Amino acid sequence: MKTTTKHLAIAIVGVILSASLFQFQTEGATKAKVSAGGSNTAKSCTNVNLPLKGKTIVLDPGHGGKDVGSTGGNGTYEKDVTLLTALNVRQKLVQQGATVVMTRDADTTISLNERTAVAQSENADLFISIHFDAFQTSDVYGMTTFYYKPQDQMIAEKIHDQLFKQDLNTKDRGVRFGDYHVIRENAKPAVLLELGYISNKKEETRMQTESFQNQISTAIASGVVNSLH
Repeated sequence: MKTTTKHLAIAIVGVILSASLFQFQTEGATKAKVSAGGSNTAKSCTNVNLPLKGKTIVLDPGHGGKDVGSTGGNGTYEKDVTLLTALNVRQKLVQQGATVVMTRDADTTISLNERTAVAQSENADLFISIHFDAFQTSDVYGMTTFYYKPQDQMIAEKIHDQLFKQDLNTKDRGVRFGDYHVIRENAKPAVLLELGYISNKKEETRMQTESFQNQISTAIASGVVNSLH
């Protein structure tokens, strides 16, 4: 009788240990699946968060080389600020998945025909020419977005809307028809941005700051997403 009880106790302990081991293995397998699922989900989200994937954007920093563009009261050349801005916009667009082509990425002279030819050769989804305006007096300020073809007006409006969602503390000079070569002679969708007046001392100083460049490039990238996504 004592022997039978002892054997029975050993058998019960064995069953308990086996059950515990099975539960531990099952829980381990479940945790592994959740971890793998989380990893796959993160990877899928990364793909979803690239709204401009497959899109080609041509950025055209106005002027360059011998053509300095307008000159500010403090001696700032428009060609330098347009390039700085285009480089920042390029970074934001690439983060959204776009392929970005620059008409120039250095201080070089590029003809108007060469600029529009880039849009054609790259089969661009959008061409954006970046400029800073000027006036005879220093009291004029603000931003204007131009289009030439009627079908490009909506793109201009969406980019312009994003500019003024930023706290830029400047005048909204609106979306207008503009008879400019790089948008008139462009076979691809095209807009031209005048992002402030270099002849205005306050705007001349601000356009070179990191905070302004971050605001403006973020706004332009958001406007492109809204236009093409």
